[in-house]
Amino acid sequence: MEFQEILDWAFQRHLNPLSWYIRPVFLVVLAYFAYKHNWKGLIITFILMMSSMVWFPPPETINSQMKAVLEMEEMLLSNPLSAILTIPFMMVFVVSIGIAFWKHSLILGLIIMNVTLIGKVVLSLFFTGENGWAPLGNTIFGLILVNGIGLFLIFRKNDIQKNQKNVH
Repeated sequence: MEFQEILDWAFQRHLNPLSWYIRPVFLVVLAYFAYKHNWKGLIITFILMMSSMVWFPPPETINSQMKAVLEMEEMLLSNPLSAILTIPFMMVFVVSIGIAFWKHSLILGLIIMNVTLIGKVVLSLFFTGENGWAPLGNTIFGLILVNGIGLFLIFRKNDIQKNQKNVH
């Protein structure tokens, strides 16, 4: 099987909306393992996150806007020159998230996650025009998930610190 055939096979499965919605869940798990300084968890989560696009069967019906966005992504990854630029660009965000949480900077980690999630829509709009709105649903899901958990942890940390001050 040639590289392009593998890429086509993978992108057919990535058209399944479940593969879009599972990514933010992996971002949360990745942040958790970074926060806990757990290399094994980080590596396994990263591998699972990267492979999740092929876990699901091709959808029976395809959102034409999302198909246009994913075709743009496929084009970026199938051209060697643009892939050399695209993959490191994506990795900067993943590594930045890991570093922020590794250093226990919850606020910076949340900011980077938000920029990453919103940036996906912005780049989709830039490259595909109106079709770029297609990932908005899973982006909103990701923003609610990430920020909901983040705010819960921030408030919980503040409550614990407040209670510790009251005890002393």
